[in-house]
Amino acid sequence: MKTAPLWVMIGAGEQRWDGWTPTQQAELDLLEPATFAAFFGNRRADAFLCEHVWEHLSVEEGERAARLVYTYLKPGGRLRVAVPDGHHPDPAYQALVAVNGPGPAHDHRVLYTLDTLMPVFTQAGFDVRPLEWWGSDGTFHHVDWDVLDGPIYRSRHLDHRNAAFRAGLGTPGFTSLILDGHRLPATT
Repeated sequence: MKTAPLWVMIGAGEQRWDGWTPTQQAELDLLEPATFAAFFGNRRADAFLCEHVWEHLSVEEGERAARLVYTYLKPGGRLRVAVPDGHHPDPAYQALVAVNGPGPAHDHRVLYTLDTLMPVFTQAGFDVRPLEWWGSDGTFHHVDWDVLDGPIYRSRHLDHRNAAFRAGLGTPGFTSLILDGHRLPATT
């Protein structure tokens, strides 16, 4: 009997997506391996989704968290992660997501760019592919990616602030730096 895939959202907050199991910090704490052991037991996730969580960790904590997630991901599985983009050219965006910024950003500890986020996951063993990001020159980059593989609301695909961009007008309003990290299948 084939079991349904286990797709887990880490730090889901109020976000819900069909097929994804939402978790909060009390259930899966990226800094507490015991919470992963209790939640998963002998199971492993087919995919993880984590939107705007890693910026709340220090770089060292983020590296430890990446190794923990890698451990609980099946070979061939994927982690899709999104964080605020440190190269986003809009000053209002930067003020909103700044380290120790206003509102939900009051405990942001890191503002990542593509060059600083990728190593957090490659050091853990992930094969990393960027999906959306801003370059240091203020150019928005993106590759085709399927929302059904892991929806990120704060993306060019879904965020309501990007409706004009999706219609072919102007630049995106609110986006994230989005990466896919794959745990390569075991080789024999």
